[in-house]
Amino acid sequence: MKYGITKKQLKLFNFLKDYIKKNITSPSYDEMKIALDLNSKCTISAKLKQLEERGWIEKMNGKNRSIRVID
Repeated sequence: MKYGITKKQLKLFNFLKDYIKKNITSPSYDEMKIALDLNSKCTISAKLKQLEERGWIEKMNGKNRSIRVID
């Protein structure tokens, strides 16, 4: 079940959706950090966790570049 998200989370979600559509794989943390103009990978990690908890994305633990956007 999807729950509402903040503007910054939505910006990350839209970036993920567009990136995955174009590249078939999810972006690296560095690519997400640069795209969102953030200074820390920890911030990306927290936002990804929030998106996952709200049902907007799914991550496969232990695998790099394994984010799936849930439509």
